[in-house]
Amino acid sequence: MAPSKKQDDDLKKNVEMTEHKEDLGEMEKRLGTNYETGLTTKQVADLQAKWGENKLTPPPETHICIKFILELTDFFSLLLWGGGVLCFVGYGLEGAKDNLYLGIVLFFVVLATGIFSFVQNQKSDSLMKSFANMLPPKVLVMRDGKTGNEDAIKLVPGDIVLVNAGDLIPADMRILECSDNLTVDQASLTGENEAQKRRKECTHDDPLETQNLCFFGTQVPEGSCKGVVISIGDHTVMGRIAKLAMGTDKGQTPINKEIENFIHIISAIAIFLGISFLIINAVGGVPWITNLVFMIGIIVANVPEGLITTVTVCLTLTANRMHSKMVLVKNLEGVETLGSTSCICSDKTGTLTQNIMTVAQIVYGGKNGFSIEDCESSFSKAGATYDVENASFKALARCATLCNVSVFDENSKFETDNAGEFVLKNGEKVPVDFFRMREQGDGSVIREVAWKPVGNASEAAMIKFVHPISNVEAARAVAPPEAVIPFNSKNKYQVHVHVDPAYNDASTTASTPPEEIIAKNKGNRMVYMKGAPERILARCDKMMVDGKVVKMTAEDSKKIDALNMSLAENGLRVLAFCQATLDTRKFPPGYKYTADPDGYCSPNFPIGDFDMKYDAREKKHPNSDEGMVYLGMMALIDPPRPAVPPAVSKCKTAGIKVIMVTGDHPVTAQAIAYKVGILWSKTVGDMEKENDRDGLSPGDEGWQDPEQAQAIVVPGHTISVDMPEEKWDAILAHPQIVFARTSPQQKLVIVENCQRQGHIVAVTGDGVNDSPALKQADIGVAMGIMGSEVSKNAADMILLDDNFASIVAGVEEGRLIFDNLKKSICYTLTSNIPEISPFISQVLFQIPLPLSTILILGIDLGTDMVPAISMAYETAEADIMKRPPRNAKVDRLVTKKLINLAYLQIGIMQAMAGFYVYMVVLNDYGYPPHVLMGLGGNDYWGKQPTFCRFMGGQYVNVAGESNPTAATVGTAAPNVGVLTSGPDMDYPLWDRGDGGYVIDCEFPVMNFNGKGGSLANNAERMDSSKVNDHTAGESTYTYESVKALEARHYYEYVPWRARMSPFWDADWLYYDITEEEAPGGQFGDSVDSMFFSYQPIGMWSICMADSDLSSGKKGAGNRPAQEAKDQINAFDPSTVGCDSSTSMDADSQVWMFSEATFCNGDGRTTGCDSGQNLDGNWHMPNWCTQCGYLNKGTCSSTVDVNTMVPCANVASRMIQKEAQHHAQGAYFISIIVVQWADLLICKTRWLSLRSQGMKNSVMNFGLFFETLLGAWLCYQPGIQMGLGTRNIRFTHWLPGIPWSCLIFSYDEVRKYLMRTTSPESVDKASGQVIRLKGWLERNTYY
Repeated sequence: MAPSKKQDDDLKKNVEMTEHKEDLGEMEKRLGTNYETGLTTKQVADLQAKWGENKLTPPPETHICIKFILELTDFFSLLLWGGGVLCFVGYGLEGAKDNLYLGIVLFFVVLATGIFSFVQNQKSDSLMKSFANMLPPKVLVMRDGKTGNEDAIKLVPGDIVLVNAGDLIPADMRILECSDNLTVDQASLTGENEAQKRRKECTHDDPLETQNLCFFGTQVPEGSCKGVVISIGDHTVMGRIAKLAMGTDKGQTPINKEIENFIHIISAIAIFLGISFLIINAVGGVPWITNLVFMIGIIVANVPEGLITTVTVCLTLTANRMHSKMVLVKNLEGVETLGSTSCICSDKTGTLTQNIMTVAQIVYGGKNGFSIEDCESSFSKAGATYDVENASFKALARCATLCNVSVFDENSKFETDNAGEFVLKNGEKVPVDFFRMREQGDGSVIREVAWKPVGNASEAAMIKFVHPISNVEAARAVAPPEAVIPFNSKNKYQVHVHVDPAYNDASTTASTPPEEIIAKNKGNRMVYMKGAPERILARCDKMMVDGKVVKMTAEDSKKIDALNMSLAENGLRVLAFCQATLDTRKFPPGYKYTADPDGYCSPNFPIGDFDMKYDAREKKHPNSDEGMVYLGMMALIDPPRPAVPPAVSKCKTAGIKVIMVTGDHPVTAQAIAYKVGILWSKTVGDMEKENDRDGLSPGDEGWQDPEQAQAIVVPGHTISVDMPEEKWDAILAHPQIVFARTSPQQKLVIVENCQRQGHIVAVTGDGVNDSPALKQADIGVAMGIMGSEVSKNAADMILLDDNFASIVAGVEEGRLIFDNLKKSICYTLTSNIPEISPFISQVLFQIPLPLSTILILGIDLGTDMVPAISMAYETAEADIMKRPPRNAKVDRLVTKKLINLAYLQIGIMQAMAGFYVYMVVLNDYGYPPHVLMGLGGNDYWGKQPTFCRFMGGQYVNVAGESNPTAATVGTAAPNVGVLTSGPDMDYPLWDRGDGGYVIDCEFPVMNFNGKGGSLANNAERMDSSKVNDHTAGESTYTYESVKALEARHYYEYVPWRARMSPFWDADWLYYDITEEEAPGGQFGDSVDSMFFSYQPIGMWSICMADSDLSSGKKGAGNRPAQEAKDQINAFDPSTVGCDSSTSMDADSQVWMFSEATFCNGDGRTTGCDSGQNLDGNWHMPNWCTQCGYLNKGTCSSTVDVNTMVPCANVASRMIQKEAQHHAQGAYFISIIVVQWADLLICKTRWLSLRSQGMKNSVMNFGLFFETLLGAWLCYQPGIQMGLGTRNIRFTHWLPGIPWSCLIFSYDEVRKYLMRTTSPESVDKASGQVIRLKGWLERNTYY
């Protein structure tokens, strides 16, 4: 649970404690403990019940089931769930299997995409138990007067704990006793890489600065101590920081915001159009189930169902690519966020630097006197300039070797396996080279020491520097120490007395025991001293120059001091070295060297005390006065990583502000900042110092105005959480910023203020001190090698090689993924227009639906998926790191310009291509474009026969032979005028002949709606007396409505061109109604509502049942086309048996009738074979022994219902249905063809395809994949059943190609004109490319 605002503000304040200032006696009473015996067992039990376990509360985790449910219930998914439910409802009410298939597909889509996203996100989750590793499993505790090992988790306040070198501090402790050399490594807490001295006295009011406290999770590299536990678990300083990290509101990532914004836009469009057309269709009288399914089609056409999967795959692929660059992405969206970054707040230690103390420069007396010489390091960016053969250098190196207790870990000198066991070769351990080369994520290689040093970081740096020059271990082996004075904060020096190996016995080797060497060496001894430069220099009266000892003058001392200051100003930690030779005449063999001889306060050997002042009560030993010989200095620093300066430079070019935020000293931080390029001009402090040094005031010549400084170094003590925003704004207005000596709480506030200014902030860090800021940042980047587990848990990504330069690679990848997501979305959205326009056209123009809902899903989740995903593999365009950071308020993932290009430009051209192909196919199968309007309304297409007027042409049989006895037409010659007679069963097909054409077409008016209920089986459906006026509540056409059409010369249309199609089936002329037509079709076991909503197998006559037309109900349930209304209005019912002066319409509204007589030629209904002669009509079924065109000889006008069955002529509607399936399949293929061009133009947003090239092998595969998949969906028989596709002709693939070429050419010209009208210039100050946007770029660059 996140903390309240008050709690959050409290957490952001610096640590407030008083235990470090509390009297130890008072503390002992308050805690109820005993410093000598510890707590009692009963006290421990009581305190454990009160305080709980000594562990940090782990971060909360969302249950895996909740995560899965969330993946299935995003807004797109909810739309599709709702659509699927409506499809199942429609299937339940009407039995249309198309609705069943669509519902199943929609449900499958949601489940498949949800499962995929869930699996990908689960893979990316870092399931680290972040805090367990901070707690040592066992700790030495004193209880009941006895000391023993206890589980650290069971510690309680008041426990007395003993800690030794190498141990982790198990809880916050107040030191009771400690060794002089006790140090604590607080890098994980404060960011300082130097171990901090500890003592039992309070030395500072700030608990983080005082030396008498040790904090949970820190480490003891040297020394030992006894302490009392003052806080455990969440109550420790570390626990407080961890709580702050967990309680920080992370907020949405930019890519999440963009995707949500995109979903809202697309969903709003989908819902608006869906509801709009729902209302339009409802007003038009479309059945509500049909209307709802139509609305589903509108929504499905608008919603890019594969988008979320595409985004997830793109992010995952990018994350995998980044992993190869040593960047582990925990949060997939974090990749893109890094690309949006406008500000990087970076820790120094271990991030910009190597977190390895290194000797950067040295000073010794060479041939030309004392001078600064460079060592090989990334700090100096130069090779070594010192002379390894110079005697003075050798003396300095020898002193650094012997006055030093740091050693190399023996285990690190040999190869080990993954289990930590030594690798053996021929029974011997395999040695490891001193140096090794390590490749970093950016491809650069750094040289590092493979042997692990143990001990103080500064001393470790010295032996790593000396060892390649002179074997440290060999030098120490032959020169053992006789006395050691450890370093302490009071004296600030360290002293060793060693034998001089020049006087060793001839038999001495490296394996000779130290005691034996000392006993046999009868020569001089050497005193070696190192320490603070000012302390060492003050103890020297001589110096070594070019191997010779000479007297040190005041001028020499001043010069050496100046060199020291020069090193210190560069942020280097400087140690000076000196030595003295102990003559055997004064210090004979066997002399007992001691630091505090009886009665004296100084050692009994020379340490340069000649000018030292002691307390009057203390007596100095006379031997300590002898002056020392000054050898030189070593300057140490944690050097910057070699790859960091160019990485920072690249950030500046890309317009990204890099801010250093560190717990280190301001001088050191400033020096590193200059080295890596975060600072490059004078700071405010530098200007103030120079003004003071030169005595300048405002108005004086040469005075520098600090307010005009571009750089600033801000110490942590000058800022606070309560500081007004105006002051923060003034600080953050500087382009070059370093924050030094910052606390974890201050780092968090710095990040918040950067975000307040509108920055997308990335924070890098490795310590626990960084974790709150890592959590608060838009993107948190932790260090994989040196990083604490807490920081890794708080971060979104982890640099496995701890290399800041990898962040720049991440920025480029982030920008690339945003670019590629834009391209992928643009590619995906363009097909929305050709997907939705068929539905809009069907409503507006009443044409047969050009594209089905399931085929839309075939595009979105099939053919478009791989090409859309292939965008993730697209390489960056040349200018990607020259652009300024993305402005999240303006440069959205989906912009108006992208919508404009995708929908109103490319999308419209694609839709035009689709409609063109659709009309070509229907025209090829007998339905020219001009007759289509009006035929797609009311769901008649493919269900009812079409009636058309023909100008010329002729009726032909299945073989294409015309009727030789055909009468002339109208008053014109045959084949020229309007046909005035209809087809018959021998010549059922119309052929255009020479110049004939279809004038227009209509469906018969549905003007009869009979009784509801159901018929038991097909036998009853074939019995006219059973059917009678039964229509299962469905409206159907009648004999009268057909006659009304024929009176206007509209005749049933069976196109000859369809006869020449691949789908023609002559059996349609004699179809067995007991056979299942197709899934969702009329015949077979279809439900009554489905059976009677199709072409009737017979004919209803209204006039036979209701001659005075009294059952008419004006306009009820019928919305015929206007042309059909005119036909009914002009029709005289008396010509077909109704009473004279009757009418089937009134006020231009067609009447719906509820009484009619059904005839189908079975002879069971009286009157069907007389008067109107329905039984002999072309529209009636043929009664045959066996149905089928080849069995038409078994048909007879004499019907025996026991041996014969009705064979329906369904050719007209089946041709409609099949022609539409072919046209829809061709429309589907045309989208694939134009998507070829769309994919190519979406490869780039700025460059020409010629510049970008076709190197994306995945995209090249995607082009083949979508083509092959489209072909498979069209030509695979099993798939055709569900998708409604057919084996379309090869020639119907071709009409879309010219449109594809048009789209490609259009966009290439657009980009060319955009580039030529947007000139570029380079800002000389920053190197950033500035582009003056032309009209085309402002309006079309998405």
